[in-house]
Amino acid sequence: MADTLAIGLAIEMEPTAWESIRMPGESARPVVLKIPDVPAAIEIYPSGRLRPLRQHGVSVGEEIDKLMTSAGLLSRLHNVRAKSRDIAFDLLAPFTLSGRFPSRTEFQSIFRWAPLIELLAYALATRYLMTLEDLRERARVEADPAFSPGECNYCAITHTMAHFVLMSTDAPDYRLVEAARSSTMNGWSPSLGLTRARTVWLAAAGAKLAAAFGPTALECYLRTLATARHAFRIFDALFGLTVIALSHDHAREEILQAVMHHAQRVGDRAVDDIDCVTLAFRSAIEVLKWRAGEHSPVATLDRLGWSRDHDGDGLASPPAFRLDPTETAPNGMMLGFSALPAILRASAAQHYPRSKARVYRLKLGETEMLQIARRAWLHHST
Repeated sequence: MADTLAIGLAIEMEPTAWESIRMPGESARPVVLKIPDVPAAIEIYPSGRLRPLRQHGVSVGEEIDKLMTSAGLLSRLHNVRAKSRDIAFDLLAPFTLSGRFPSRTEFQSIFRWAPLIELLAYALATRYLMTLEDLRERARVEADPAFSPGECNYCAITHTMAHFVLMSTDAPDYRLVEAARSSTMNGWSPSLGLTRARTVWLAAAGAKLAAAFGPTALECYLRTLATARHAFRIFDALFGLTVIALSHDHAREEILQAVMHHAQRVGDRAVDDIDCVTLAFRSAIEVLKWRAGEHSPVATLDRLGWSRDHDGDGLASPPAFRLDPTETAPNGMMLGFSALPAILRASAAQHYPRSKARVYRLKLGETEMLQIARRAWLHHST
């Protein structure tokens, strides 16, 4: 991913280097450069302005590696490529290094290249999910009451996974579906890896991915809703379905009817926490019956430290980093469901604090990391 990002940065640093490949009479047309190994390109306008492009089907444009040889650009761009790679690693550091967390500006510095990196970001998120699976399995076997490095790693890895998920949420659903086919795990859903980490901020990132998949994810959520015996898998299915309904209004009535049908039948099978499941169904149905465009209740926003218009730090509040989406909100619903309208109104960048100076407010102490990891591992384990 750093290499692909570095290509975009190198082109941005030396846009005039590509002028020599313009054909006579094409001075007013943009040059399109295909990015190696990803279905994307960069369009360079005569003014020097760049525009990252997604490509689907037959790609168009010039192969960068061939042009660097045939146009005599190799020597000129060798140094700038080395420099841009260093810059790319520096840009990614707040997202990947333990103890770091990005600001909104740092997220935007990466997200502007989304057409180039979104599939790579999603692939990385699924790799981190597999790492989390290993940590969860070891935790369930060991059940060590003392704080362990694994629990600290769990919190760090879930946040890194959320960053890469948010980088991929502008991708068209067909791109995500194709990527998911190559990485699908047993019982997979777009949101499960993040909702079961049991904080509202992480669940919000999962909500954004479910919204990006849209109705293409209905089958996996409905299948889980019909068969799951674990309360948290049922919560995740209801959460994902509600997200899709709020984001894709044409599917709302179909989803509401399906959820009401399954609510009547869930008592026909043994589930591990019927009270949790009952509240999850009630919360989902209530939100699905809200008017289109309804806002999250003020009391819910206050509980999470959010404002209606996402002024200030947006969704990046200390309570959102600590509160469980399954806890009961002031309106009697599960907090995650009550917060969904606010989550879906926020841009990907509004998941991050407005300045680097505000990041310190989000930092979790060891005791908090222990509580969150145990909440995710030991309660309603899936």
